Amino acid sequence: MRIARIALLISVVATAGFAQNNRSAVSLTGNDAATCTVPDPCRTFDTAMSKTNSGGEVIVLSSAGYGPFTVTKSISIIAPPAYHAAMAPTSGSAITIAAGVTVVLRNLYLNSLGADIGIQMEASGSIVHVENLVINGFTLSGIKACCIFPATSEMFIKDTEIRGCGDGIYTYVSSGNLKVFVDHTRLEANSVNGMSVNQNSTVAANQSLAAGNGGNGFYVTLGKLTVSNSVASANETGFRAYGGQLAAHGCEASDNGNGFLTYGGGVMTVSNSLATRNIEGIVSLDGRAFISNNTVTDNGTGLHVTTGFMESLGNNMVRGNTTNINGTVTPVTGN
Repeated sequence: MRIARIALLISVVATAGFAQNNRSAVSLTGNDAATCTVPDPCRTFDTAMSKTNSGGEVIVLSSAGYGPFTVTKSISIIAPPAYHAAMAPTSGSAITIAAGVTVVLRNLYLNSLGADIGIQMEASGSIVHVENLVINGFTLSGIKACCIFPATSEMFIKDTEIRGCGDGIYTYVSSGNLKVFVDHTRLEANSVNGMSVNQNSTVAANQSLAAGNGGNGFYVTLGKLTVSNSVASANETGFRAYGGQLAAHGCEASDNGNGFLTYGGGVMTVSNSLATRNIEGIVSLDGRAFISNNTVTDNGTGLHVTTGFMESLGNNMVRGNTTNINGTVTPVTGN
């Protein structure tokens, strides 16, 4: 009997030693040898996650740098708005999503000191929520979702600022399917594109800004991109479709080289939108463009068609450009 009691006691102690938290915490004064509870916080996100149950959360208790981390379980990483929870990696990625999990990232500051990628989503079947983040200075991409997603994966980005990166948001799927939803997000001063939507990616962006990017504000090639109620300004091209599908509704393209551009077999629909102060407003090179109820004014050329074609419902206001129309715009009737 005495032996059985000792064995039971050892079992209870061992189980307690391996117990994990539903809610863990990190703090500037934390210690990674701690239990990572709110009264006894850890110092880094990586350690806190290792001591947290799947589906649990890690909360920030003070302003500090908490180090890059890799997500291998469903988890929420949350900083209250009052705290500056930062990661400043010198190489690789700040955050890697490496498993088919559900992840919430909220109120974090990612600043590259030489690292390539802010958030890298590389696992099939993931659902990732990016909320109220600032992502700055990553040489390749602020957010990158790539490459094989046999199970449908989804990313939701809202109230986030991505600036000074290569591509702000970059998606590419060699096989499978990826869906990305972007809302109230700013893509600023990135050296390549604000948003780059590539093969087998479907992206919808709403009420977002792409400004001062070295290439395109919103760009799609071999993918599908829908943009609504958004602004592209001071880019090489505001909205561009190359071999992909682009739909822009209620958008503004201003002070770009090209406002809206389709080529390479791309299909572009522009409706209820404004193109102004661009070198060229709406352009179809060797692509297809469908335009309706737009205002195209104060551009060098308003509508420009070369070897592609452009169809218009005849309800666009194309006035006050240096050249209003260059090429053939085909009038069509609505159904």
